[in-house]
Amino acid sequence: MTEAAEPSNAIRLGYARVSTRGQDHAAQSELLNAADCRDIVEETISTRRKDRPKLQATLATMNAGDTLVITKPDRVARSVKELLVFLEDELAPRGINLHILTGICAGIHRPNSQTMSDKMLFLVAAMAAEMERDLISERTNEGLDAARAAGRVGGRPVMVTEDVLAAARARRERGQSVTRIALELGVGRSTLYRALENDNPPTVTGAAPSR
Repeated sequence: MTEAAEPSNAIRLGYARVSTRGQDHAAQSELLNAADCRDIVEETISTRRKDRPKLQATLATMNAGDTLVITKPDRVARSVKELLVFLEDELAPRGINLHILTGICAGIHRPNSQTMSDKMLFLVAAMAAEMERDLISERTNEGLDAARAAGRVGGRPVMVTEDVLAAARARRERGQSVTRIALELGVGRSTLYRALENDNPPTVTGAAPSR
């Protein structure tokens, strides 16, 4: 994506959203604070709802050249189509930039200065991100169905499948933090920590076993 200097008086506002009151904004806020946001707006609202009152109120206070910062696209949109509508109808007319912190869509998207090739690359990245999210959800559901078929019913569902764990392991080997991996894969941070710890048990040191 084409980079350009932001106006000296421009501000960066972070937006964090979770779906239920049982979740918290801590992981998103940690990344947003590290991204030099002047303020962070937190909203708790279902993914199924298209309206996001706090997000709309935040945009109403922003001026041309300001930047809205989010951790990943699904914080503001439920699909690629909705993301493109958000960019074209909500941000572009106001001259507001969008900074996505994680995932293959990461970077600053400036709707008013993007070339056609930049827009196409962003569209492809957004579609790939949506496909990855859907694939993880599908495989998680398949794992739950298999568990029910085996008679393991009840209790908290297992959110980290073998596929998710493999993806998390690969990303951690590339140097990503567990917080960022959990956000990108859509699983709980503490759940992923436990899964990775169990996946890599500590090596017991001591005398070699006798033969």
